[in-house]
Amino acid sequence: MKRVWVATTLGLIILLNGVLGGLLLAERNAGVQSMVDLASLTTAHSAEHMDEVLEIADRTISVVSEFMRVSERIADLEEFDIHRLLVHQHRITPILRSLFVVKPDGRLTYDSRTPHPTGVDLHDRDYVQFHLHGGADILFIGKPVVSRTDGQWMVPVSRRVEDRFGRLVGIVTAALDPEIFSAMLRSYPLPEGMQAAIVSPSGFVFGCLPSTDCLGRPAGDWPLFLHHEQGPGTTNSTTRGSILPGVAGPGAYQVSPRYGIIAAANIETREAIGGWLGRLPVFFLLDLVLSGGGAVLSATLYRQVTRRRRAMLQLSEANARLEQRVVERTAALQRSEERLTAFVSTARDAMLVVDGSGTIQFLNPAATTLFGYAAEDLIGRTIDLLLPCQLRDLQDPGHFAPHGLGGQAGVRELVARHRSGVEFPVELTLGASHSEGEAIYVGVLRDIRERKLQEERLWELANLDPLTGLLNRRAFMGRGAELLEEVWRQGRPVSVLMIDADHFKSINDGFGHQAGDDVLRMLADILQAAVRGGDLLGRLGGEEFAIILPGSDGSDADRIADRLLADVRQARVAVPGRMLAITVSIGISVMRRRSTLDDLLAAADQALYAAKTAGRDRRAIAA
Repeated sequence: MKRVWVATTLGLIILLNGVLGGLLLAERNAGVQSMVDLASLTTAHSAEHMDEVLEIADRTISVVSEFMRVSERIADLEEFDIHRLLVHQHRITPILRSLFVVKPDGRLTYDSRTPHPTGVDLHDRDYVQFHLHGGADILFIGKPVVSRTDGQWMVPVSRRVEDRFGRLVGIVTAALDPEIFSAMLRSYPLPEGMQAAIVSPSGFVFGCLPSTDCLGRPAGDWPLFLHHEQGPGTTNSTTRGSILPGVAGPGAYQVSPRYGIIAAANIETREAIGGWLGRLPVFFLLDLVLSGGGAVLSATLYRQVTRRRRAMLQLSEANARLEQRVVERTAALQRSEERLTAFVSTARDAMLVVDGSGTIQFLNPAATTLFGYAAEDLIGRTIDLLLPCQLRDLQDPGHFAPHGLGGQAGVRELVARHRSGVEFPVELTLGASHSEGEAIYVGVLRDIRERKLQEERLWELANLDPLTGLLNRRAFMGRGAELLEEVWRQGRPVSVLMIDADHFKSINDGFGHQAGDDVLRMLADILQAAVRGGDLLGRLGGEEFAIILPGSDGSDADRIADRLLADVRQARVAVPGRMLAITVSIGISVMRRRSTLDDLLAAADQALYAAKTAGRDRRAIAA
């Protein structure tokens, strides 16, 4: 019996140590996986943002390319026209350091920063070589270089321009500011010790963290290029591999699907599990105490059993079996509670447990941080305190998870309220289950304010003119086409006004571009004040604006145009030494049959030309 007792005690101690070791291993793996997830999220957002930046640059280059391509030869264009276009495109694209054109002989011809470039020889640049040797008509992303005109670092992206015979007439190049890459990496809350980098498809570094002196360095000998694929859209992660040089541990990288920019993040395993390593002594001490206590308890029980063995053998055996079951169940409950407590307490997202009536039963520390309440202030309160007016109409508890069926999780975006009264957007992942016939809902809430701000900034960048705040040409044409289709279905009239500032080139030449910008902003303010709620106003480019007037026939449009002419005549713009009066000319077109927006704008443009020819400061209606 003694041998059996000793063996049982040792078995329990071994089991206890095995369970504790398993929990430690699980916690370590969870820490490593969290770093992998963070690296994956960071690289995914970085790659997506880089594609958006390069798409903006590509659109800017395409505008210049199309302008140059309409002529038979590049020499047919006036230098001033090309330079003015470069200046305009540079001004509306703040991510650029400059915008310039290189001749087929490799010399700088036009530069947005100066009307008279010095003809710097750029023949040896990789992007010039690519296009000179018949490279495909793609956006070429070059190696970061130091500009030979101003001595600053830049990242060149370029496209070739060919005439109608397929001959190269120039290379349009946009010089990206390298700071956008470093600033984007700094915008993500990377943990201490994690390294991140943005690399071009040809293997040159655009930006990195925590180091900042890596711009332009070759990355062809990095593990990222030696052991991993770099196809567009490729996504990969590792828990202990090497992506960046000198780093082995959790990491991830993603190649942007459109332009092949690579975003990578990597952290040493020791740094990733630093917190876990710091807690190891505590776990070892706990293991020692539990093992020693178990041994002492076992010895005591054995002495008690042997003293009463002769008189109460059967009772002792029954007690021993009962004690064994109690120990096993207690250990199982303790392990389960420890796992649950560790998971809930360390989770970054807020977690709430709500019963079928919407009453909060439990919340984790992240929830108290997110909403600003102490746990005791929320237990027993309704979920409407944190998610006001979001669920009030869902009287049936089953509607609490409108996207979840059969206990599966559903995801939706809601508006939450902080204790201070501030409302903010959250993403709710909701799961449902039943215990003894009662519905239980577990919700995980994530703060998505930063994501919403980024979406809003990207929308403004894509749809608004940066100088006037009006819709840009692309957004105006898109919304205008939808508006015309709706007005046509309703059988209502519609008119289009095209407004152009008179003598705008003279204002720019005589008083400077700042005065020209002031004139455009003032015109935008006057037009915006004049339009009605259902009208659509936008800046088409340069000094041209357009207004779509749904529900207005020719006479209505004529009255509105006359009022606009009067409002502009009364306006004054301050320039050095005087107050400048300005006028505009207006072309009017009326949709008399089903027409496209391009047709209406073309008709209004012809009417505008007629108004200009007739002496300006007047309106004309298209025939």
